[in-house]
Amino acid sequence: METNPLKNSEQELIEQLQKLPLKEVPANLTDRVMARVSPPKPSMIGAVWNFISQSQTISFRPIYAMGVALLILGSFFLGQISQQNPVQVATSNGPEPRIEPEILENPESAYMVGRGLLQADNSEAQALAFLQRAALLEPQNPEFAYWEGVGHWANGDKEGERRSYLRGLGADPQSVPLLINLGHNYLSDKNYQEALEAYQAVLALSPDDPVALYNSGLIYRALNKVPEEISSWRLYLEDNRLGTKSFRAVQRLNTYNDYSFRTYQVGPRKIILNQQALLDESLQEDIRKEELAPLALILEQDERLTLEVAVFVENDSEAARQRAFKIKKMISEMSDKDINKQVGLSWFDVPETMRVKDGEPAVELSEGLLLFGRLIEEQERENSI
Repeated sequence: METNPLKNSEQELIEQLQKLPLKEVPANLTDRVMARVSPPKPSMIGAVWNFISQSQTISFRPIYAMGVALLILGSFFLGQISQQNPVQVATSNGPEPRIEPEILENPESAYMVGRGLLQADNSEAQALAFLQRAALLEPQNPEFAYWEGVGHWANGDKEGERRSYLRGLGADPQSVPLLINLGHNYLSDKNYQEALEAYQAVLALSPDDPVALYNSGLIYRALNKVPEEISSWRLYLEDNRLGTKSFRAVQRLNTYNDYSFRTYQVGPRKIILNQQALLDESLQEDIRKEELAPLALILEQDERLTLEVAVFVENDSEAARQRAFKIKKMISEMSDKDINKQVGLSWFDVPETMRVKDGEPAVELSEGLLLFGRLIEEQERENSI
């Protein structure tokens, strides 16, 4: 029986690599590999090398490091034997040699090639072929299933993408990345209930996951489930106060006359604060100070900025005064600088009136907090008019 010299040689290479400790790649190895496997125009292997040589934040199992070494040395090896085994290398219409996925018997190698090609332009179909090869060789690997799904997504195949994620979850039902992407897949097709189930599974594993919280809010909004939507926005805003999504979450909350979170303009910046926490005297001071920390930092960074704190408590002027002074005290205690003089106070024993859309009745809050931040020169200019 004839044996496949390529397969035997690759297996021998794997066995030899497994016996050796990993070392740094020689500085000239890339040039030697590229000179053998590609023309002047960057090839697929070039794209893979560009991916591998860049700093990555993905966490691999130890065997993946062996896969990287195998891919680089294997590329050199394939370049040597390509003339002896031309049937193993398919050529495209152009001059660039093309390595077919079926050549690779090591799943990590196929995976790394696929990941690299995802970074290259117009290589989505080739990337998917290698990612599918890795998944075929190791079907129970959830990471391979995840990236095979990403490959399907890059090629516009939602059904294939979904099948990959579901297969990966069969091997690892608690994989947050797989559940998140499965939720995205369902949501993109407006399969709201299935998407919500995926995101809720994420939140059962990671209760503060921002993507699952925000997208759950979107789904509840689409399903007109207002109490659940409000709860999602509140939970999201507990730990997420920056970016467009956060400001949209506050806006949607306020649309339902829920002002537990509010947006304030403090000088050149807009900040989101938990008004409910700041007005709640029963909360521990440390919790309230943490909420006020951004204000202290802004004042500390710009001595020209002043902050006006206005507190409303219906029918209780003394309670409003005490809360105003307490807020000022907590802000001042969080800075080594003398920012106390930058904070002005006012208090009122009437409800705060919230301006809403034209044609709708105004909303009155029995307790409220307003913050205004302005530069000193702006105030002086206004006073001189």
